[in-house]
This record gives sequence, structure tokens and C-alpha cells, in this order.
Amino acid sequence: MTQKFFLTGFLLLIHGLVLAQKEPLPSSVFEYKMIPSQSISPGAKKGYVDWSTLFFSSFQVSLKTISSNSAITDEDLDPTSEKLIIIKQGKLGIEGENFKNVMEERSVVLIPQGKNVKFSSEMGPEVTYFLIQWKPEQRKLSAQISENNNPVELFGYHAMEFKENAKGGRRSIRQAPSSTLKELEMHITTLNEGEKSHDPHTHLDEEIILILEGEVEEMINGTPYILGPGSLIFLASMDPHGIRNSGKGTCEYYAIRFTPLD
Repeated sequence: MTQKFFLTGFLLLIHGLVLAQKEPLPSSVFEYKMIPSQSISPGAKKGYVDWSTLFFSSFQVSLKTISSNSAITDEDLDPTSEKLIIIKQGKLGIEGENFKNVMEERSVVLIPQGKNVKFSSEMGPEVTYFLIQWKPEQRKLSAQISENNNPVELFGYHAMEFKENAKGGRRSIRQAPSSTLKELEMHITTLNEGEKSHDPHTHLDEEIILILEGEVEEMINGTPYILGPGSLIFLASMDPHGIRNSGKGTCEYYAIRFTPLD
């Protein structure tokens, strides 16, 4: 019954998007298994979101699987956008001005607006990574890019300190301004079986939840949605929401909050 309810709610959300193309993206859920995959060279792509939000003129999320051990030319990279790369599987080589590194699974790369990087798949037959990119209104772009001296930031998963708590634990990634934001806050939450992170609450920031493992129930505006690994949740500004571990064993997910410039 819950799964049927989830499917109906998911389809209604998507239908609503189609009917209101000029409206900002509402709170939405994107179940990994329901996102179609398309072939790219060399590999595959799942497109989750390509829309505007209350804060951004463009907000995009996709999942790329690169099936060869070679350099990667990602044609979706937009130099006018700020970007997050999150490695889902495998190892991703990344090279930019004055640095070169290999990022492992569950690691994070923040690429400021206007910065260029090169990717390569490393040490295995394929690498899968999320590409999350956003940009503010067009009138703000030129000044921000010309003034941007922010470096590319690399966050290795095993270098993140795990702080255990009664509900599970947390890995803090970053909480600071970025090239386009007053604050970009990221952390990874681990919840024990049956635990909830918090009661439903609201905040001005827009937020995404990206599920790493396990099963969660996300409550949005009083409606529950069941989601598994690889799924995405977008939470619009001031919509009540809360999350709990609804599966067996622990669950783990990224929480990423976007605070716009004044």
C-alpha cells in the first residue's frame, strides 16, 4: 500500500511539473529505480532534475556511469554554474589548476563557478558519479565569475570524521560560503534502524537529500515517500519535512543545504 501510494505521489509530482513549467521546482522525490537511463559515450546517464528553483535560474542533477578506463569529457559541465561531484561507485581522477587527485567512493568535489577541471576514470572498469550544478539569476553571473578566486575543494569520504550519537552518527563535510552562495552546508547522516533524524521542520534554505544506502521515509507536507539507494529528494524553501530510517539495518544519506546570497 505504501509503495502504491509512493508511486501515485511521484507521478503527481512529475505531472505537476509538466503543467507548471514556469513555476519554481516544488518539493519532489526521485526514486533511483524509476529514473530512465540513456546511453552516452562511453557509458550511461540518468537525468534527475533540470529546472529552475526559487533561488536558482538553473538547477540540474544527473548520474553518470563511465564504462571505460579513460579521460572523461563531460559535456554537461556548465562553466557558469557552481558544481558538486559525488562519487557513487568506483574512483574518479580529477585534475585542475595546480592539483591532481583521485577521489574514492562517497567522496565530494566542489567546483566553483568559472573553474575548469578534467575527469578520468581510475582503477576499474567503470566509475559512477552524481553531477549537481546550479547558477543564480543571469544578471548576477558576470560579476560573480570575474571576482571568483575560490579553489576547487576535495573531501575524501574516509577523511571525514565520523561522530557517533544515540541515533547513529554524522560526518560533517562543509559549512561555509561558496562562489554563488551565502552558505553551502553538507553532511552525511547515518541513522540506526527505526530512527528519525528530527521531527518535521521548515527552513528558508533549499535542500537536497541523496540516499547512499538503506531505505528512508521522507515526510513532505504531511505525505510520506519511501526511497532507496541512489534516490534524490528536493526540498523547497519553507516546506515541512522530516526523514526516518524505514528499512532494515542502518541507512546513510547526504544532506546538502543551499543558502542564497542576499
